[in-house]
Amino acid sequence: MHRPLLLFGAFLVAALLLVGGCGTNGEPSAGGPVHPADTTALQTRADTLAQRLVEAHGGTAWASAPYLRFNFAVDRGSAEGRPIRHLWNRSTGDYRVEWGPSEDTTYVALINVGEVQGGVPAGAVYLDGSALEGARDTTMRRQAYRRFINDTYWLLAPLKVFDAGVSRTYLADSSDAEHDVLHLTFGDVGLTPDDEYWLYVDSETGRLDRWAFHLQGMADDAPPAVFDWTDYQTLLAPRGDVHLAARHASTSGPTAILTNELSLPSSVPDTAFSSPEPMLADGLP
Repeated sequence: MHRPLLLFGAFLVAALLLVGGCGTNGEPSAGGPVHPADTTALQTRADTLAQRLVEAHGGTAWASAPYLRFNFAVDRGSAEGRPIRHLWNRSTGDYRVEWGPSEDTTYVALINVGEVQGGVPAGAVYLDGSALEGARDTTMRRQAYRRFINDTYWLLAPLKVFDAGVSRTYLADSSDAEHDVLHLTFGDVGLTPDDEYWLYVDSETGRLDRWAFHLQGMADDAPPAVFDWTDYQTLLAPRGDVHLAARHASTSGPTAILTNELSLPSSVPDTAFSSPEPMLADGLP
């Protein structure tokens, strides 16, 4: 399976190779389902728990949000890495992601995550305003797509438990008075279908408190990596509130994954998905 071309060094090579909930043919759907189809009854305790998880994070409201804006960064305790900036038109699949090794060098990818062939989305990538060409353009579009897969899953996993190809199991032996545990495995979808996740759902609030994962790139006998989901933000969508965690703190060290600068804009500038210029401080072109 393909692997993301990560920008953060060896420490997070395993931790960031996430499958992301995926649609048919192994490609993520533009918005992704947030609950089972109306014609599908909740058959199992796992499905019931998954539905509670979706509702606690504002699944109905999320379905109505036209745009998503957020940053992705790694906080190593002593220093925070440069943010990767994301903007998503959820109705069209148009996607903007920009990143760079320094303040004066920036890649801007303008892609469509609903138009993907062989792991490469339609679109273009620019370096400091100049369009890339040939094999380099293809490579960087693939990297931008992997950033979409990885970074949105750190933010939206609680809303993607009913995506196509996701299998859910309730773990009674692991659950306790504080948490119900949902085990996720995957069919032949996504970039890393052999990943496994354990979602620790707060028994009182229904929100995701913690997850553990064992990824297909990790040694078979490696223990799962564990991260606490904290700093929940409430975002207003047309149909209500969406609740998303802005910080994911490792339980084994000072590192945290940040999914912050969150917003659900009701509109964006006309140039948001066409301008190769870097985003301004407010996150929009």
